[in-house]
Amino acid sequence: MDLSRTPARRWLSPVPWGFALLAAASSLTYGGDHAVNAWASTNLANLGDHPMEALITSAFLFGADPSACLRGIAVAGVVLAFLVIRFGDMRAVALIAAGQVLGTLVSEGLLAVRIAAGQADPALRATLDVGPSYVIVSALAAVVVAGARRWHRWTALAALAVRAPHIMSGLTTLAVTPVGHVSALSTGILLAWGLRSPGVRNRYLHRLTSPAAPLQAEEHTHGRAMST
Repeated sequence: MDLSRTPARRWLSPVPWGFALLAAASSLTYGGDHAVNAWASTNLANLGDHPMEALITSAFLFGADPSACLRGIAVAGVVLAFLVIRFGDMRAVALIAAGQVLGTLVSEGLLAVRIAAGQADPALRATLDVGPSYVIVSALAAVVVAGARRWHRWTALAALAVRAPHIMSGLTTLAVTPVGHVSALSTGILLAWGLRSPGVRNRYLHRLTSPAAPLQAEEHTHGRAMST
């Protein structure tokens, strides 16, 4: 099935809007609660104590500023809707879950190695690290690579460009957040490319290597139509 031709009802999928509603409720209720944020933080201390709870809960805490929180949730809802339109509910959930998990494990794993090597402060094991940015970045990257509509892809690319300074800030010092962002970004790209059908991948590669390929394909299709 060509998932680029999905029905409009996928805009009503429970995945993006359920995520948005749950994030709004949790963020507006607990966004300013330091104890909740400290428990949900995906730092080394929590990953060693309650990893699944931290990984899940942290993705739904957008911060204490209500206006910024609602803006972020709206963006997340739209991006996840783009993802569901292209891949369907289950694969969209799997993709953003992978972005959250791998973004966290790679960044925190690197921090653990640096602490063990004496290159980072051990106090960073308990640093505050909450938010849905790994989810959003992996979703944006996936939509850029394989969005169902051209305007979906361009919208996601523009959003990534706007977020690029934040995503990359501190990367040269191997800070946790930028390393996690790059890991989530890479996860979204690789999984979206892998989830595309072989036919779509082959057509894309053919266009890259042969500028005349689209015209030839069109002529071939036209010839088949005439013959029938």
